Amino acid sequence: MPATPTLRRRMAHLLAWPLLTVLVLSAVYDYVQALQRAQDDQDRALARVAIALASRLDVDADDGQADDFGLHLTRTVAALQRAEPLDRLAFFVRRVGGQVLGGDPGLARWVQASPQDRAVFADASFDGQPWRVTSYAHESSLGQLQILVAETTHRRERQSRRLMLDTLVPNVLLVLLALGGVLAGVRLAMRPLDVVSRRIAARAADDLGPVPLAGLPGELAPFAGTINQLLDRVREAAAHQQAFLSNAAHQLRTPLAGIQTQLELAERDAPPALRERLAQVRLALQRLARSTHQMLALARSGPQAVQQEALEPVDLAALLEGAANDWLDAALASGVELHFDATPVQVRGSPWLLREALANLIHNALQHAPPGSAVQVSCGPERAGAQLAVQDQGPGIPADERERVLERFYQRPGRQGGSGLGLSIVHEVARRHGARLVLADTTAGPGLRVSLHFPSQA
Repeated sequence: MPATPTLRRRMAHLLAWPLLTVLVLSAVYDYVQALQRAQDDQDRALARVAIALASRLDVDADDGQADDFGLHLTRTVAALQRAEPLDRLAFFVRRVGGQVLGGDPGLARWVQASPQDRAVFADASFDGQPWRVTSYAHESSLGQLQILVAETTHRRERQSRRLMLDTLVPNVLLVLLALGGVLAGVRLAMRPLDVVSRRIAARAADDLGPVPLAGLPGELAPFAGTINQLLDRVREAAAHQQAFLSNAAHQLRTPLAGIQTQLELAERDAPPALRERLAQVRLALQRLARSTHQMLALARSGPQAVQQEALEPVDLAALLEGAANDWLDAALASGVELHFDATPVQVRGSPWLLREALANLIHNALQHAPPGSAVQVSCGPERAGAQLAVQDQGPGIPADERERVLERFYQRPGRQGGSGLGLSIVHEVARRHGARLVLADTTAGPGLRVSLHFPSQA
């Protein structure tokens, strides 16, 4: 699916393209107007040459029949030529009756009828070059004269190129500055939205507090208010969910414990043939109770719970002492030695979630450790914060499966009897506390070491 354009990009396009169009049209207009003015100035200069020739004719009218009359006109044009050596000047003068008084007869075909003492202009091609010609009608003592002056267009072309550069460069700079101003203005205008986005993105998944409205522009305030209303509804739904989970845990735990007690009594009083079946039912009920408890714990610890657990200073050493009392009987029943190495250290977290994570780690270790082996539970400070670890002497977990065992309900091939939720719960608890969960081999012999590394509280 193509990416949706951002609001910043849409605003930049909506502002930049009309502005760019206006600036381009302005540049074209400036160039055309400047070129037209330059051509008008050059045409007037060419017309002044024709007028200068007419004035020369008036001065030399007494020599109008002399053989050197054309030579005088040629010298006059040559003198005018020195003022602009880049272009070539040519002329042609004749009486209306047709008598040629001087100049290049090849220009005769470009003579145009013009009002008295008014110059008329045209473009022509002569000697393989483009020319600009002007026809000028003049009444003198020699009679009605037609004067034509032609000039090559090299200077005009050079001036056209110079005008293009003179108008193009400033307008390009103006376009760049305008586009830069538009982008900067859009960026500044969108800065409050960026601030709100960063604040929301920086929140934890379970932070459902309202978005601050102070300092927001009027256009963003309704949007932020709508988000706050949605957060209120989500927070209320999360509170109902947590209440349901707590009630469900309590309501399920009580009857399951009662059923288990009744089964134990019935198993003790039952005849031998029925006692084995009752034992199997009791073990299945224990697995059901643990699975139910784990699923409720996972629901409360995972991101779907949404509601933030209260964080407080937790002494990991005290947490291990409580676990020793809870799991000593289970370790003795499994024939596994349970060792605790508790160095006082505090982390900031949820006591309930940390107890649940530790209980799942000890349960997994006791379940997979062979009889006669040992399970080591330890805690203490480390350079980057604090750690909590449980190490067993069981078969361990291959490195290529250590990511998968963190998935919910995943069980390794050949392993039965568990729910596949223990390490998932530990993983969620670690995530909620900003801790790093590490599964590694033991330093001596077979086994698995699962450790939680908590960040420093400084």
